[in-house]
Amino acid sequence: MPYPTRTPSVKLNVDIEVFNNLIERLTINELMKEYNEDFALSATKLKEKLLTYSVPRTDDNGETTIDIRFYPNEASNIIAQLVVSDTPEKVETDYYSVLLKVREERTKQRNQN
Repeated sequence: MPYPTRTPSVKLNVDIEVFNNLIERLTINELMKEYNEDFALSATKLKEKLLTYSVPRTDDNGETTIDIRFYPNEASNIIAQLVVSDTPEKVETDYYSVLLKVREERTKQRNQN
């Protein structure tokens, strides 16, 4: 682990259902070795980390949440795992083109000021 003495800076509290869904998604992504070995390996590492270092907490009302901590690079990897794995069947709008137009407009506005 690259930061052995620091507490990870990104904190996520989830309930049991969300935690189980997250682990299940990573389990499914582990099986994608034939498509993308690095992606599958990242899923395996994240799953092992979550199952090893996540901390269950029960509050005074008896509700249990799981405290998950990520370093920034791990947070980036988990976002990639979720974005890639939950891709919609059909994307009807080219959002990249929209992004380019918005950025162009913002640049023009900045240059006018």
